[in-house]
Amino acid sequence: MSNQGIEAKRSIEKYAKSEWIARDTGWMFSHIGTGIGAGLLYLPIVAGSGGIWPLFFMALVSGPIIFLTHRGLTRFCLSSRKPDGDISSIVRENFGDKVGQWLMLLCFLSMFPVLLLYTIGIANVSESFLINQLKWEGLINRPLLVFLLVTGMIALFSGSEQKMLKLISSLVFPLTVVLLCVSLYLIPQWRMDFLRQEVPMVDIVKTFLLTLPVLVFSFYHAAVCPSFARSYRRQMPELHQCIAKTDQIHFRSSLVLLLITLFFVLSCVLALAPEQIELAKAQNLPILSILANQPGNRLFSSLAPVIAFVAILTSYYGFFLGTIEVINGFIGVGLERFRPGELTTPSARPRRLSIFLVALGCWIAGVGDWSILMIMDAIVAPIMAIILFFIPVIGLYRSAALKRYRKPLNDFFVVIFGVIVVAGFLVSQLIK
Repeated sequence: MSNQGIEAKRSIEKYAKSEWIARDTGWMFSHIGTGIGAGLLYLPIVAGSGGIWPLFFMALVSGPIIFLTHRGLTRFCLSSRKPDGDISSIVRENFGDKVGQWLMLLCFLSMFPVLLLYTIGIANVSESFLINQLKWEGLINRPLLVFLLVTGMIALFSGSEQKMLKLISSLVFPLTVVLLCVSLYLIPQWRMDFLRQEVPMVDIVKTFLLTLPVLVFSFYHAAVCPSFARSYRRQMPELHQCIAKTDQIHFRSSLVLLLITLFFVLSCVLALAPEQIELAKAQNLPILSILANQPGNRLFSSLAPVIAFVAILTSYYGFFLGTIEVINGFIGVGLERFRPGELTTPSARPRRLSIFLVALGCWIAGVGDWSILMIMDAIVAPIMAIILFFIPVIGLYRSAALKRYRKPLNDFFVVIFGVIVVAGFLVSQLIK
């Protein structure tokens, strides 16, 4: 091994054992919060129709998928020669201006529609709560409700990084505990006949393929990875030290996210009848709202919509952060063409324009109440697969700085499952 390689290895070992601080916890919870939202609440709806075996296969592949893909994307973002570079400059630096612009468009399409989904989800959860729990039927003005929700969420997530991490930590930790408690609470309602249900192999494979795109969405927190990478690169200019620390955070966040998600999905699927799952699809509601609307449990019926609201809210943060960064990158590139050499990053005014455009789009989607699962399957999941499974691996083999992190077996696994996710998307479109 060369002297440079030995030095890099020592740096990694040093920072892998470095002290865990509050900032690390904040970013860990931002990953968990971004990944634990609407996808988690809608995943049982998709996964509950094919018996136990698709869930078993999901459990086997979920861990490596979560950790390897998001770790790879963060490493790709850290490889930039500019510690303060945004996602636009990183992509253009690695792939060139023309290809970089198309990849930036894909990044936008993997993030902005998710904000629309979260807006629709949080509006439906709030409206369902007001109608079913507070009995306000006939008194709700949906455009006004969506406007208040969107402006409130954007105002909440427009502060400094330190304040946002503290806020997310204060929301996500109790949320994970509550989701764990809900999973335990549902155990007495489990239908054990579900475990003995005989499902044809064709249906098992079909359900697994159809579930994979939503599974990717359920764990997806790539939107926060560029900001996460840039934050740590500012503090740790040495690349290998920074990678060691961010890898450590990804490992812990992936482990918590995996355990909470799989247990919650299994518990919900075992506790619900097939008719209730179909009702959730028909009413465009997350699974907790269906559980809340069951008669006979006043406490849970009041608590479940609040849990769904907070889960979607924490996910909104990561995708809001990523979407604004991508739009700012587009604006920055446009301004550079008109004023070359004078502007390297978007100013506060373009950022305000980005926020306005995001808010307007979210309001329109929330009022329109578009189908969440349709958007998730048809638009978001395949583009997410490209961003998460393919671009980091390609970037890894194009970057000399990341040469020592090339692991052919791991990289092959990531690419193969990216192909399977896209295949699942194609199958879902053909059988509709």
